[in-house]
Amino acid sequence: MSKTKIYLADLTHNGLVLSSNVFPLSIGLVAAYLLEKRAETVDVELFKYPEDLSAALDRETPDIVGFANYSWNFDISRQYAKAIKENWPETVIVFGGPNYGLSDGEMEQFWKTNDNIDFHVVQEGEEAFTHLHDRLCDVNFDVEKIKTQKQDIGNVHYKIGSEIIKGSSLPRLNLEDIPSPYLMGLMDKFFDENLGPMIHTTRGCPFKCAFCTEGSKYYNLVSQREGQLEQELHYISKRVKGPRDLYISDANFGMFKQDYEKARIIADCQEKYAYPKYVHVSTGKNQKERVVDIVKTLNGAVSMAASLQSTDPTVLENVARSNISVEKLSEAGKMANTNNTGTYSELILGLPGDSVGAHTQSLRDTVEMGFDNIRMYQLIMLPQTALNTPANRDLYKMETKHRIMPRSFGRYAVAGKTFASVESEEILVANNSLPFDDYIACRELDLTIEILHNGKIFAEIHGLCKALGLSWFDFIQRFYENRREYTDDITKMYDDFKTGTSERLWDNVDNLAEHVHDNIDELLEDERGTNEMSTGKATSFFLHFEDMNQVLFSVMANWLEELGRLDDLMQSYLSELERFSLLRKQRLLTPNIEEIEQFDFDMVTAEDKSFRVMPSDVHFGSSKQHVMSHLPAQKELIDSYAREFGDTFDGLGKMLMRYPHIHRLFRKPAIVG
Repeated sequence: MSKTKIYLADLTHNGLVLSSNVFPLSIGLVAAYLLEKRAETVDVELFKYPEDLSAALDRETPDIVGFANYSWNFDISRQYAKAIKENWPETVIVFGGPNYGLSDGEMEQFWKTNDNIDFHVVQEGEEAFTHLHDRLCDVNFDVEKIKTQKQDIGNVHYKIGSEIIKGSSLPRLNLEDIPSPYLMGLMDKFFDENLGPMIHTTRGCPFKCAFCTEGSKYYNLVSQREGQLEQELHYISKRVKGPRDLYISDANFGMFKQDYEKARIIADCQEKYAYPKYVHVSTGKNQKERVVDIVKTLNGAVSMAASLQSTDPTVLENVARSNISVEKLSEAGKMANTNNTGTYSELILGLPGDSVGAHTQSLRDTVEMGFDNIRMYQLIMLPQTALNTPANRDLYKMETKHRIMPRSFGRYAVAGKTFASVESEEILVANNSLPFDDYIACRELDLTIEILHNGKIFAEIHGLCKALGLSWFDFIQRFYENRREYTDDITKMYDDFKTGTSERLWDNVDNLAEHVHDNIDELLEDERGTNEMSTGKATSFFLHFEDMNQVLFSVMANWLEELGRLDDLMQSYLSELERFSLLRKQRLLTPNIEEIEQFDFDMVTAEDKSFRVMPSDVHFGSSKQHVMSHLPAQKELIDSYAREFGDTFDGLGKMLMRYPHIHRLFRKPAIVG
C-alpha cells in the first residue's frame, strides 16, 4: 500500500527580507508526532520557503497539504490553498494555528471567505491532525463523506452547507509524548544561512491576560518538556549555520524549577560550541528571583523581561493583569541589569483605560526602573483573546484600522501562475479614553524612546544624567517636546513617522489588499519597508546620526545652563563627549575603520563606568591619544548581521529592532602612548 503524501508548510514572506526567520517548529512537532504514530503509512515533508513548496507541488501532487495559520502568513497560505484547489482539486487542505477566531461571528466570517480550506485544527494540533489523517484514510480521502456524516473529529472544525461542525475538545498533550523533530531529522533542511532554530520546553501559561491567545483556560495548565532537550540542543548546536541565535517559544522561561537544568544545558552548549550567542525568549512574570538566577547563568545571551504592558492600575485591572506585581518585576529587572545581562520591558498602547497621561507615566516608570530596552506595541485585535469580543469593543468604544504587517508581502508563483500576497493586522487607534490625536502623540513619544533610550545609543548623556542626579526621562521629554524645532531632517523624520502611523491605515482587509496588489512592484522596490518605527529608528541612526548627536548634546548643555551647572569644565567635557559619541558610532558597520583622536578626558574609564562619572573624575589635565576600534568579537557579530539582514534600509531597521543591544557594537576606546 502506498504511503499518504503529506506536505506541511509554515510559510514566510521573502520580499526584501524574510518576515519570519525561524525554523518552522509547529509543523515539525505535528510531523514528528504523526510519524511516530503512523510511520508505516505516511510520508511527510516540511516547507518554510514559498518557492520550495511551489517546486515540490510541481514534482508530486500530495494527498494533504497542511498550513500553519499565524497572523504573519495567513494570506500567503490561503492563496496557496486556492491555487492548489484550482490545480489539484483532490488534495485535502488543512489549516491549523491560533489565527482563527472561536466566536460564532469570527468562525462564520472565516468559512465564508475561505471555501478552499477543508478543515481547520484548533488548539493543540499533533493528536488532532493524526486523527484527521486516520479519518481521511478511512474514506479514501473523500472529504465530502466526512462532512456529510458530520463526523466529530477532536479539535477539528469544518463547514458543511451553512453549518460549522466543531469537533470535541481533546485533552492537552504531555509534551514528553511528542518526539523531537530535530532528532528525527525533519528539520535538517532548514539549517541554512538565514533561519534560526526554535525549540520549546513548556507549553501553556498560568496567566489570563485579556490581550493574549494563551490567556484562555485551555492553556492555563503548563506542560513541561525535559527528556530529549539535552540531546536536541547538542544536535542543533553542531549543525547551525546561520544566525547564532536560539529561539525558545516558552511564555515564562526561568519561572519554573525545571528551568535551572534547561539553563545548564544551554550554558554547556555555549561552552562547547559557542552557541547560542543570543536566546530570544519571554522570561517569567513571577518567581523573579529564580528567573534572575537562571538568566545570569547564560552569559548575557538572555535579556531579562518585565512584561508590564502598563503601570496604570486601572489599565491593569481592565486586562486581568492585577495578579502580576509591577514592583516585583521592576526589582527583578534592576537585579538583572548588568553589562552582560540586558533587560527589557513591554508596553502596549491603547489598552482599555489608557491615555496620554497613563502611557507617558508607564514610559517614565519603565525608563526610571532601569530597563535597557522598552518594547512598545500597539494593541492588536487578536483572535481567541478576551479583548477581541463585540462586548468589549462596544464597552471601551474601540476604534480600529487595518495596516500592512511589516515585511509580510510579496509576489509568488504556483503552477506557472503568479499572485501577490499581503498580511495585515487590525490595530486599535482610539478608545473612550484615548482619542486618535492622542494616540498619534503617544506613538511619537514611543519613537523618541526607541531612538534615545533603546540600545543605549546615547549612553553618554544617560550616564551623565545619572551622575548629576537628573532624570533621564525628563531629558527625553525635553527633546520630545521640541522635536520639530531642531533641524529640517529631524522634523521630516517625525513627519514621515506620523504619516506612516496615521495614513497607512485601511478600514478593512479588502481595501488594504487591493492597494497592495495594485502597488506590489513599488512596495517590493521600496527599501524603507512598511514598519514606521523601524524606519524611524534606522533613519535616525544611519542617516542623521550626526545631526541627532549634535542636537542632543546641545539640549543637555542648555538644560545644565538653566540649572546653573554648566561651568567651563562641564562645557569642555560635553564638547569632547559629543565628539567621542560620534566617532565610536559613525560608519558602525564598517569594522576595519579605526578612529584616532586626542581627548582631555579619560574616555576609557568613562565608558567602563557607563559614563556615570563627573568630569573631574576623568579629567587628565593634558590630552591623551585614544584609538577607537572594533574588537574581533564585534567584527564577527557585524559580519553575521550583514549576512542575516543584508544591506537594505528595511534590513538595517530590522537589525536595530531585533538586536536591542546595539551598543555592544560601538567601537571600544583604548589609550595609546
